[in-house]
Amino acid sequence: MLDHVSVIDLDEMGNSPSVRLHEVSLALAAGEWLNVVGVNGCGKSTLARLLAGLLPANLSGEMRRGFAGNGVSPIVLQQPKAQLFGETPREEVIFALEWKGIVKERIADLAEDALNKVGLLALADEPWTRLSGGQQQLAAFAASMACDPLLLILDEVTSMLDESNRELVLGTARSLHKRGTAILWITQRLDELEPDARVVAIEGGRVIYDGDCRGFLYGVPVPGETELPSSPCLRSGLRLPYLASMAIELRRLGKWKDPLPMTTQEWGKVLGDVGDAEAKIAKS
Repeated sequence: MLDHVSVIDLDEMGNSPSVRLHEVSLALAAGEWLNVVGVNGCGKSTLARLLAGLLPANLSGEMRRGFAGNGVSPIVLQQPKAQLFGETPREEVIFALEWKGIVKERIADLAEDALNKVGLLALADEPWTRLSGGQQQLAAFAASMACDPLLLILDEVTSMLDESNRELVLGTARSLHKRGTAILWITQRLDELEPDARVVAIEGGRVIYDGDCRGFLYGVPVPGETELPSSPCLRSGLRLPYLASMAIELRRLGKWKDPLPMTTQEWGKVLGDVGDAEAKIAKS
């Protein structure tokens, strides 16, 4: 839990402060899935490192790690080269398991299972120079989740992956979550958000929204008020998906009411054929 936590960098003379996080209060429960969104440089990665237990010297406020314990939790960064220690994917996973104190007799099987889950078993002993950036990212992910951690932090891990591997990582993370692992999922890909899941939006080092993903896209209507809600997504600096923009416009025109559609199934229900969306809005 973070309670009014700030991270402020100063230059060498102690002047010109740069605020990375400002007065952030945030709680993450055991077994919860928490999405974090925001533009580059907003403070998402600083928040990720804090929740992983990597604390900077220039930290103020109160932090309690609760169920995650006092050690450092596994974290996978957007750029895998910044965190790879082994010479091959197998060495990387084995190193992570040894660091976690897994008994020696189990390490080989656990490493093979983790690499198999991300499709890297055939490349387990290849050097990094023979692997793509996406494959290196998959190796870092395999190492992070090999021993079913209590908390796993994934910082834009799908940004370098093709669609099939993105779905693989997302699906594997969701399987871990179902087994009880708390997931901090940092992304700019709004199609990875599920309507009722919790999302925190960061803008300028501040939390500007903490609620469900549908409310993040469309805003939260206030009972009894006639004014339409504004989109926290737009306030955070992110760009709304085309269909979400269309739904907001149809709401403004009085054609649709909340809750607005978000999933493919919901869009199929209100439009019949999502491919007809442009024609329907043009007619309105």
